[in-house]
Amino acid sequence: MASFTPAPPPTAQDVCLARQPIFDLGNRCVAYELLFRATSVSTAATGFSVDAMCSDTALHAIVSIGMDRLTAGAPAWVNIGREHLVGDLYRVFDPKEVVLELLETIRPDQTVVDACKRAVREGYTIALDDFEGKASWAPLLEIAQIVKVDVLGHDAESLATFIAPLRRYPHLRLLAERVETGSMRTLCAKLGFSLFQGYYFSRPETLGGRALSLQQVTIANLLQLLSDPEVSERALDEAFGSHPSLSYALLRIVNSASLGFRNVESIPYAVQLLGRAALSRWLLILLVSGVASRNPIAHEAVKHALVRARFCELVTANMGSGDPAARFLVGLLSRFDILLGLPMIDVLSRLPVSADVRDALLHGVGPHASVLSLVEAYEHAAWDAVTEMSAENSAPLGEVYVAAVTWAESRLTVSPTP
Repeated sequence: MASFTPAPPPTAQDVCLARQPIFDLGNRCVAYELLFRATSVSTAATGFSVDAMCSDTALHAIVSIGMDRLTAGAPAWVNIGREHLVGDLYRVFDPKEVVLELLETIRPDQTVVDACKRAVREGYTIALDDFEGKASWAPLLEIAQIVKVDVLGHDAESLATFIAPLRRYPHLRLLAERVETGSMRTLCAKLGFSLFQGYYFSRPETLGGRALSLQQVTIANLLQLLSDPEVSERALDEAFGSHPSLSYALLRIVNSASLGFRNVESIPYAVQLLGRAALSRWLLILLVSGVASRNPIAHEAVKHALVRARFCELVTANMGSGDPAARFLVGLLSRFDILLGLPMIDVLSRLPVSADVRDALLHGVGPHASVLSLVEAYEHAAWDAVTEMSAENSAPLGEVYVAAVTWAESRLTVSPTP
């Protein structure tokens, strides 16, 4: 497994970032909105406006970390405040790699309008965040290419009425944010929205099925066997042999150059080389990776689960207390109810987990609960809560998060390794 070496503590301000996928009409993930904020040294931001602090942190984070590591080639939507817009500081970005998302707090005076015109002439795409229908924004509607509309709480009539003025600008694409149900997604598509964000894309109804597939059941059974020290390698050999594709995948993994093994030709030998703990970890990744093939939304949900698991593991390793492997398991399993379309209690009944893991996932208590709460707050960009909960963590969480994203991307694009 690739290791992660935390960077030294920052001298000025740490950077915190999260990303939210954006989907098109075909339910393909076509971009990520990047959310940034100064965190642990919060006093360093005193005296700055919220949008200036947000955009400043975004610029520094992307430049220092690297766009490819954050989005794996997909465009990044970056919140931009007035200072960075009128100062043309967005030019540090390749216009093909970003969408400049103007915060709703920006006052659209002539200076802002002129700055937007310059950006568009230079090839940048501009999106208006959280559009509220104010008449003062009319000049920007002539220039922007995308408008984001918060659809939560709207019914069909009120939403149609709200977006009616936008139809006077045929060049505009509409993005529906805070889409939480399939019916709302369908309504938005019918009304002309072509881009979507929201919790709907992580809900069980999008991933289908209450029954586990044959392969998922087989993997769950293998995890049970691997957790039992009384089960012999011969029994494991027979169990893998009942599912040829799993046997092939195991041998391919153990023979991979990244693990340094060659010419492994038997399941017992593969188990010896890999070890039961590492093999169990790989099977869990395989279990969720199988869900990713169902559709693009499922693929993104699986990626989210892997990012969460790795993030929990790295944070724990950096803290120097707690079991990183157990925290990885907690992070990964915390999304299994979504991925498998089953209640969490049913998921856990099929898997060999400790009482501490069960307590964290079912009741939010025990030694693993705090790290799970931290990652959930981080994903929702609840930066005040993140700062309060990360006092024991000395590494910049932004770098930890990017390391987790990079790791997850590699597991879904290359043959998975433990």
